[in-house]
Amino acid sequence: MMRTSLLFLTMVLLLTVSLSVSAAGTLGEIPFLQSLVDSGELPPMAERLPQEPLVVEPVESVGRYGGTFRTVTPNINSFGDDHLLQEFATAWVTPNRHDQSLEPHFAKSVVPSEDKTTWIVTFREGVKWSDGHPFSADDIMFWYEDILRNEDLTANIGNPWRVDGEVVQVTKIDDLTVQFQWHLPQPYFINRLVHASPYLTNPKHYLSQFHPRYVEEDDLMAMVEAEGFERWDQLFAYKNSRWMATALNPELPVLTGYHLALLAGDRRVYERNPYYWKVDVEGNQLPYVDRIDGQLISDTEVAQGMVMGGAVDFIGMAADIRNYPMYRQYEEEGNYQTLLWTSGYSSEAVYFFNLNHREPAMREIFQDVRFRRAMSMAIDRQEINETIYHGQAVPIQHTVLDSSMFYEPEFASAYMDYDPDAANALLDEMGLDQRDGSGWRLRPDGERLTFTIEYVDFETPKTPNVELVAQQWQEVGVDVRYREISGELQGQRAPGNLMDATFWHNGSATDVNFPTDPRHVVPTHPRWEETTWGEWARWFNTDGEEGEEPPEQIKELRGWWDQLQVEPSEERRVELGKNILALQADQIWAIGTIGKAPQPIILNRDIRNFRENGLWAWGVLWNASHHPEQLYFDR
Repeated sequence: MMRTSLLFLTMVLLLTVSLSVSAAGTLGEIPFLQSLVDSGELPPMAERLPQEPLVVEPVESVGRYGGTFRTVTPNINSFGDDHLLQEFATAWVTPNRHDQSLEPHFAKSVVPSEDKTTWIVTFREGVKWSDGHPFSADDIMFWYEDILRNEDLTANIGNPWRVDGEVVQVTKIDDLTVQFQWHLPQPYFINRLVHASPYLTNPKHYLSQFHPRYVEEDDLMAMVEAEGFERWDQLFAYKNSRWMATALNPELPVLTGYHLALLAGDRRVYERNPYYWKVDVEGNQLPYVDRIDGQLISDTEVAQGMVMGGAVDFIGMAADIRNYPMYRQYEEEGNYQTLLWTSGYSSEAVYFFNLNHREPAMREIFQDVRFRRAMSMAIDRQEINETIYHGQAVPIQHTVLDSSMFYEPEFASAYMDYDPDAANALLDEMGLDQRDGSGWRLRPDGERLTFTIEYVDFETPKTPNVELVAQQWQEVGVDVRYREISGELQGQRAPGNLMDATFWHNGSATDVNFPTDPRHVVPTHPRWEETTWGEWARWFNTDGEEGEEPPEQIKELRGWWDQLQVEPSEERRVELGKNILALQADQIWAIGTIGKAPQPIILNRDIRNFRENGLWAWGVLWNASHHPEQLYFDR
């Protein structure tokens, strides 16, 4: 279990590895860049590397340069398997792959004061952006002064940057050091850095060209009009277009192992960053592979055909456990291997009803705890396990993993056993005992009880899950429909309070991110993948100016989480976290199904330095702690 203790902080300092680089490593200059170096357009490797690179210990061996990763993305403007090969390079800290303790990564050290109101972050010396411009603390201050504190770019400053009404104070100590200071303890600030820090790292030298603090108004508006926008903040967002650290604007300088070279309608291609700040144990600059080619796929079935035909070198998110026998069957023909990691999702599919539904009759039904308990007990999780996961997963209610300090067995078993008789009895008890001529339950107002589950089919097997769950819910008389939609549409409809129900998976099941992001069990903010309580979350986050005022039980729930963020005592923090999960187990805000599932990963047989097993989850940044920059083609 992760602990932010004195021992850990000592490890943060000790684990920072430096390498004095005076010449190219044993592999010599990178062939892909050799002509640029020869022409003088690019300095030699020794001058491109920082004085304090991160040294990556190889899984198997020092690699060789060259090649292109062929992979996929479901959306040209969002996250895909191409990002997994590079994405989290600017996470200031990352989870250790063994025990999820947090280690320095892009940052050299992250050190708190004794009361954890102040955190000092020191960065590696000599790091450069992909265009060769030096990285410095000014890039972090640009985020703080010109993005976070600019009302046009940040309309509402939320947790953790605003705590109890006061905004964090960020101060530049020197060119490599910044200080974050709050008036209350922030024991989980280092946890937040795992996922939030890429957003804090912005190239000031590039983005300041599109900011009114640095550009005359007439010049800025001329650029705005030339690009077809109406306001400067729209232009700024376009120029800073990215998913976490991975650029979606080819002009945007990056700190990842690759910069965007091509963004087309059907693919995006990334090429190596000549100034990347990681090396192997022999001083060779990483990454080894030159390019990443992410092809747009219309659905996961397209990806399966590409696998069988040997047209991809790596997929993880687009892999489907239902196809595991097929993957194994075509391994030789497709020149790939099928690995099985363990999913870190405590539930592969978590269902949410809209408790803030615009229609009063549906809102009353969804807010009745008996309805949510009945729907949970009407799910035959073992059938889901056998049908989709070949019996290799675990039926479980929505909660954290059993390795978490917040876990209790009763949280995982609450209202989980398949009991359609008990489900029918609860539905009858709440006044849904009348049925129409087709056998469907009627609402108290005489209308048929029907609703639609809208969802995005990505990462975990969504469509086969909802097909089974909808059928099981129909068997207790509820007319359930389902409809697959795009991620873009989901991102509009769910936060806009336009959906009846949806489902996603639980990526906040580890101690890395459950305390800071207890998604689906606390109304932290309106979420794109959740329908439970967006309007209540909006009310909390705007001090009551927007959204709807929640009932007292929800105010108490949110209060536990707010206190968890600033509580200095770990014992009390554990108690608060368990309070949250105990209420989830009682109220079933979110309905879990299956957890601890095997996650297939497809890998070209010629690729080396990829671990055969690991934990696959957003909470631990998927494969980031395994340093994908060290992958290479042995051919």
